[in-house]
This record gives sequence, structure tokens and C-alpha cells, in this order.
Amino acid sequence: MHQLLPFLRCPASRTRLNHEDDWLISGTGIRYPITNGIPRLLIPTKTPEEERIRQTMQAFYERFTFPGYDDIDSPGVLVNKAKKSAFGLWVDQAIPATATVLEVGCGTGQMTNFLGLVTTRTVIGADMSAASLALGQGFKERFGLKNVHFVQGNIFAMPVAEGSVDVLLCSGVLHHTPDPEGGYRKILKLVKPNGTILIGLYNRYARIPLGIRQVIFKATGNLSRALDAHMRRKDVDQSKKEIWFADQYKNPHESWHSVDEVLGWFDDSGVKFLSGVPAISKTLPEETDGLRLFREHPRGSALEHIVRQLGWMFTIGREGGLFVMVGTKDAP
Repeated sequence: MHQLLPFLRCPASRTRLNHEDDWLISGTGIRYPITNGIPRLLIPTKTPEEERIRQTMQAFYERFTFPGYDDIDSPGVLVNKAKKSAFGLWVDQAIPATATVLEVGCGTGQMTNFLGLVTTRTVIGADMSAASLALGQGFKERFGLKNVHFVQGNIFAMPVAEGSVDVLLCSGVLHHTPDPEGGYRKILKLVKPNGTILIGLYNRYARIPLGIRQVIFKATGNLSRALDAHMRRKDVDQSKKEIWFADQYKNPHESWHSVDEVLGWFDDSGVKFLSGVPAISKTLPEETDGLRLFREHPRGSALEHIVRQLGWMFTIGREGGLFVMVGTKDAP
């Protein structure tokens, strides 16, 4: 806890926290329990409607602990899965070995634990699902990842000090909130000047095939689930397939977004675009063996973005239509 404590703040008062036994105590006397090694720093969202959606989403992910750990029984298996996905490998290669990394909405913590295999990093995973965090914490403890930490928190009231992290990753999360742009602006405050932020969102175009399948599944009572490519995979445990299906087709709240919308968020908040996954324009000459996520790439034009996103319906559309945008926060 001593390594994590300097990065934590009371989500209500924004004051520093003191550690006493199994409690964290704010400068204003608010007490937060530490349960099974996880600080419970979750507080309600400010408006009743936002809190209603947050509670609905929390209940959903307490039941469906996405993405699960099925057959991941060692760090080596975690590394192999990251290499297979490519994105995880690119993220790991881009993040410096001594960086402080925060994953907001870490779920079961696979990415958090993977990035923490570089023991000189400090890696923090935050999520509102206690059940999901327990799985990540269990893996961390089994393999002695002392530089990895998990905390329970609300994306709109993160218990992390502003300007304290070098790299912030938030993928597959903001589109499940009532205010994705507002959530982005909240977590951006946690990033140091010249730090890097990666956000992953459902794409407005690539998500269309899944939206059509949603209608079909609802009409047929899920009898035609084999239309989803993920459900036909032979290399995925059935329990994990069920978690995937619930997350993609039964999620109680989601929104879809475009490349130019996120570029607008970046421009309005002093963030310089670095790269997109998939690429939103031309790649760099040296990227024959993988994207250099933290190198500045061409932005391309709005027309090029539309054409590329339409093409994503037939590529990333098979896996949910999630795209990632990477940017660096300007110094004041």
C-alpha cells in the first residue's frame, strides 16, 4: 500500500489519504475500507440519472466479469495472449519501463497485470466492479506482482491524484457511461503534462454489423448466436464466450462514436493526436512489424476517415467494432 498511497486521493474531498490498518482515511475524516487488498474508493456519481446508469452498469459487470481469466494460469500465457492480439504487445512496447500507468475500467485486470510484468513500472487498475477486481487481484497475488495495484472507483470521481500518471489507458469503458466526453475530460486531468492517453470506443460504423445481429438475436431468442464469429471460436472457453455475448449483446447502456468526434475531443482539450488503432490514415515507413503507438502519425482527412471506418465493418466489426485513439497531453 505504501507504493500506491502517494497516487491516491479521496474521491469526495480530493484530500490525501492516510493508511491505518484496513482503512484509508481522508483529511476530512472520511473512511474507506481496504478489502482483500483492494481500496474501496467508490462514491456515487453526482446526478441521479448518471448514478442510476452507473449502478445498472456496476450490477451488470458484477455478474459478467469481463473479460474473465478462463485459461490464463500464468504470466507466460498472459504474454502469449497479448502477442496474439497485437494491440497489447504494441502498448507494452510503447510504454517506458519506468512509467506510472493507470488503466481506468480495467475489468478483470488482464491488461493491468500484463503491463505490470515489467517490474520497474507502477501499474494501477481501477474499476467499479468488485467481482472483476477480485479476479485481477487474485492473479497479481499468485504471481507476486508487487508493482501492480487495484482500486475500486468511479470514472467520474476517480480516487487518483490529478497530473500523477504518465500513461492512462481507458478502453471499452467511456461508451458505457452517460457522458463519454465528460468522462474523458475527467480522466484526462489525471495525466501528467506531456503524458499519454489511450481511449477505446465503439465505432459508429464498425458497430453496425453487430447492431444488426443484436436485432436478429432479439427476434430469434438468441437461437442464431453462431452468426457472431467470436461464438464460433474453438480456442475460447465456453464460459468466456458467454461473458462476451452478454457484454456485446445484452449490455444495458452503450453509445457509438467516430474518429472525427474523438479528434474533436482531443483538439478541444489540448491533446495532440498520435495514432489510431486501426490506423486512421497512413502508417509510418518503419511500421512493417507493428504500430508505433506513441509516435505522431498523419491525421488524414474527414473523407478518408469515413472510408476507413466503413471498411472497419468488415474487419474490427467482427470483434465488436472497438477502435483506439492515442494522444499526448500538452504542457500548460
